[in-house]
Amino acid sequence: MAILPPGSSRTPPNNSQVVDSNIGGLVQYEDDGAMILGVITGTKRDKFTVLNIRGREFELPRPRLYRLPPGASASGGTTAARVEALKAIGEAIEKEAAALDVKELWSFVHEDVRLYEVSELCKSYFGADTPERHAGLRLALIREKVHFKRDKEGFEPRAADVVEGLMRAEEARKRKVSVRDTTLAFVAQRLKDPQIPIPSEISENLILMGEVAAGVAHTDPARQKEGKELVHLCAEQLRIPENLSIEKKAFDVLVKVGYFHRDANLSFIRHDIPTHYSAAVLAEAESLVVPKTIDEYPAEDRELRQDFTRLHAVTIDDISTQDMDDALSIEQTAEGYQLGIHITDVSWAIKPGTALDELARRRATSLYCADRTVNMLPEILSESKLSLKQGEVRPGLSVIINLSQNLEIQSSKVVPSFVKVAQRYTYDDVDLLLDHEDPTVMLLYQVAAACEENRIRKGAVRVHRREVVPFLEADGSIRLLEIEEESPARSLVAEMMVLANSLMAEFAASKNIPVVYRGQERPDANATEALNGVPEGPAKDFTARSKLKKSTMTFEPRYHAGLGLDAYIQATSPIRRYMDLCHQRQFIGYFRSAKPWATKADLEPLSHEVEVHLNAAMLASRETRKYWLLRYLEQRSRSKTIGGTVVRQDTKSPLVELDEIYITVFVKSQRPARIGEQLNLKVSSVDPQADYVRLELV
Repeated sequence: MAILPPGSSRTPPNNSQVVDSNIGGLVQYEDDGAMILGVITGTKRDKFTVLNIRGREFELPRPRLYRLPPGASASGGTTAARVEALKAIGEAIEKEAAALDVKELWSFVHEDVRLYEVSELCKSYFGADTPERHAGLRLALIREKVHFKRDKEGFEPRAADVVEGLMRAEEARKRKVSVRDTTLAFVAQRLKDPQIPIPSEISENLILMGEVAAGVAHTDPARQKEGKELVHLCAEQLRIPENLSIEKKAFDVLVKVGYFHRDANLSFIRHDIPTHYSAAVLAEAESLVVPKTIDEYPAEDRELRQDFTRLHAVTIDDISTQDMDDALSIEQTAEGYQLGIHITDVSWAIKPGTALDELARRRATSLYCADRTVNMLPEILSESKLSLKQGEVRPGLSVIINLSQNLEIQSSKVVPSFVKVAQRYTYDDVDLLLDHEDPTVMLLYQVAAACEENRIRKGAVRVHRREVVPFLEADGSIRLLEIEEESPARSLVAEMMVLANSLMAEFAASKNIPVVYRGQERPDANATEALNGVPEGPAKDFTARSKLKKSTMTFEPRYHAGLGLDAYIQATSPIRRYMDLCHQRQFIGYFRSAKPWATKADLEPLSHEVEVHLNAAMLASRETRKYWLLRYLEQRSRSKTIGGTVVRQDTKSPLVELDEIYITVFVKSQRPARIGEQLNLKVSSVDPQADYVRLELV
């Protein structure tokens, strides 16, 4: 094997200029990326007549032709004979190209980085510049593209680090092509046998097509393009109609191959909601040991916390709730009453920087959907080890309020604690106890009512909202549960949480503990006037809600107009909300060392990051809820009408709040509609996945 002489620096000539007019000369030219072999059969002005290997004759300009060195002939008495000769030469060229070790050739020359002409490479590597080897070497370098960079008709060896990067990219490309082919093969096989398991190597492609179905807006255009191309290939194989949108095509592909169920939650994909726990997260959750008794807790906890386990603390939740994070107690004192609002101390278990903490920080909140619950923390923690289960000792953060005989707040304090729930109640249980005038429950309700009355005097706004919660039954049907937000039991619990959050906000402000306050500006001056003439009911409630300003996040206490409070934070749901957990860390840090866990400078970027995740989660939650409500409409008999109330009529089509499901939709109407008007409607079409419903006036 000949080696190129070092230091050679000849510049390759423009080969197009050396294509002579000799009839029978072999040439190559490029056509749509392919290198075509031909023979010159004639000349005409500045063009050559070329017979190519495919048996076709063309007139081509001089610059398009690359002359091969002499030594092979495609002569013959007939065109057919010439074509056969070209084919024989072409086969020899292909063999030379296949046999050439481009990497070996590169290893001989890459240290002398310059432009090499093909003849130079051919003579030095093979020892001779024959037409077949010349064309084969050139063809191999054009095709390989990794070790050499083509510059006109010459080739320059690439630097070693560039070659390494290109080789990695080429390997990735080959893997991608292989996985694509495996994906298409799987799709074809699934049509014949639905039981064929999904190959693990195609999971990324299925995820990619899921993102297309959900309409994920990629920051990487290449990934988006790849996903759409894959969808088109699979849809073509499955004979999915061409006129569908790319999103619908992707969804249908994934349903047909069994990767998606018809109720696949595209909102979770669209808003990047994590739904699985990593092995590290589950391992940390499993390893957490919660002591059974106070004596089993570390000495620092026994010294820090007050023992409230003797109190008759109760939880009040929905019957299906397992992640119970708050409990209430009340007992009579010489001066009046002592009310306790006890929150499970999740900060005791979830330490900053752990896998569990990173997960909670990313999820930001728990989500409760018709078909599933996505807990912020694994169920073994949220529904067992950290939940305020009846009879179990738990570390807590308690707000203790001293009340007068007239139920007026005299003083309050926030203290680390131990608590043990004596009784678990459901909302229905409490409503029944109130009907029977149970003394303890009645007292809690009276305290809550007094607190609410006090807030209303300070400007709090009561806004009614009709709401239902959809549930997916085992048979696939949708059941609706109407939430009576103003039921005595729910009002009691809601008011107690508002009270605890406001008192913890006041405590944080008094001790200069950095927390995230929630504020809300007062409605505009004309807000009350907007309600004039609006009939009572859904229309008036909608108008009142529309006049409320959006809540704000601040690091200094700010008035909250909706609640009528001078300071308010969220700290009563640490199992379900990450910032509530962070607030617990702030308080516990203060009690342990008179120094909060995080400074304002630390907390500010953290809270903004969590707010982004929280907003995405809330948007996904609203979209998911609407999906299931539309599915409920879909399952209703089409002949059955549904009522609705016009809540807004200053738009092209009136906005109507539907009975039964209490969502607002625009309804096309041929006549003017009055705000508050009751309409009788029929569902003409509905597509939950597309978030589409069409209603017609009956």
